[in-house]
Amino acid sequence: MEFTVGRIRRRGQLCLTAGFIGLAGALVWFVVGDSVDGPLGVTLYGAVASLTGAAYLWKARRPFRLRVDGIGITLHDAELAWEQIDRVALWHPPNTGEDSVDTKPPKPHLQLWTAPGVTLHRRPDHTLDGPPRYTIVNCADLDQSVSALTAALAQYGGARFETAPRNVRPPSPVTRSGPGRGVPGREYRFVARSGAGIWTVFWAASAAVCSFVLIASVVGDRLIGPFAVLPVATMGGLLSWPLAIRCFQQWRKPLRLRVGPAGIGMRKVSERELFLYWDEMAVVTVGPEPFGKDHRPWLVVWLLPGSTVRAAPTHLVDGHQAYALVRLDRLPGGAEAVVPAVRAYAGERYGEAV
Repeated sequence: MEFTVGRIRRRGQLCLTAGFIGLAGALVWFVVGDSVDGPLGVTLYGAVASLTGAAYLWKARRPFRLRVDGIGITLHDAELAWEQIDRVALWHPPNTGEDSVDTKPPKPHLQLWTAPGVTLHRRPDHTLDGPPRYTIVNCADLDQSVSALTAALAQYGGARFETAPRNVRPPSPVTRSGPGRGVPGREYRFVARSGAGIWTVFWAASAAVCSFVLIASVVGDRLIGPFAVLPVATMGGLLSWPLAIRCFQQWRKPLRLRVGPAGIGMRKVSERELFLYWDEMAVVTVGPEPFGKDHRPWLVVWLLPGSTVRAAPTHLVDGHQAYALVRLDRLPGGAEAVVPAVRAYAGERYGEAV
C-alpha cells in the first residue's frame, strides 16, 4: 500500500493564503486608518501565518515515499526487506494539553528499528541503547488514516509490528482473537454497588431529620431540644445531603465492568461507559498499574493505533497508549472472578504484566 503526504502542501497553501490576506488587511488599515497601533496585531498574525505556510511548502518539496507491502518497506532513499527490519511501531508522543475524555490524542509517528548490521542513509534518532531507530513520518502528515497504516503493518509486518511494550507482550502477529462483534454469547457483568442503596436511605434520612430540625427551629421560632442542637443540625444537613446524592448516584450508576463477545465495557461511578471492541485491542493485561506505586492487579488495555476510542489514554509507556480501566479488587470477586472471564474472550490478546 502506498502512502502520500499531499496534505502538507495543502496545509502550507492555506496558511500562506491566510497570511497574505492578513498582511494585505494590515496594509490597508495602516493606509486608511488614523492609528498605527491598530494593524500591529493583524500584521503579526499575517507574518506568522506566512512563515508557517512557507515552512510547510518547503517541507513538501522534500522527496517522500512510503510503501508497505509483502516485500518490506520502501522509502524514497531506501528499500528495506522485512528481514532487514528488527521492528516497526507507531509511537505516540506525549500530549502537551490536559488529558480528558474530550482531548484528542496526537497522531503517532512511524518509527523503524533496523536489524543488526543494517543502516539507513539518514540521521537516526537519539537513543541510549539498542538498535538504531529512525522516525519515518508523522502520521498527521499522511493523506491516509492511521488505521489504514496500522492495517498494512499488521498484514505485512507480522511479529515485527510492535503494538505494545515488549515487557507487556512479546512480538507476535496481530490477529483477530476472540469472537467477532455480534456473536451471541454470555456477557459477564461485575457491578460494585458497595451497599449504596442502604447508605442512600441512611444519609437521606439523616439529611431529612437535620433539615426538619433546622426549619422547625427557624420558621417555628421555637427550638427543638437544647440550643446546641441547631448548629449540629446545620452541619449535619450540610454533610448529609451531598453524601445522600453521592450514594444515590453510586446506586443508580455503580462501578461496572462488562466482558462479552463484543468487547469490554467499563463505567465509573455516575459516568458514561467506555466500550472497547476486541478488534481494536492489541493486548489486555492484568498486573500493576503502569508507573503506579500500587502493585495490586489492574485491568489494562493497550489499543491498536488508529482505534476509534475518543477517551484519552491514562498512561503512555514507550510510546504506546494504555488504558488502566479498573483495580480488580474493587469489583465483586476480585481478580479471581474477573480474570477467567477476560481470558475466555481475549484469547491471544490476554497477558499478565509484571
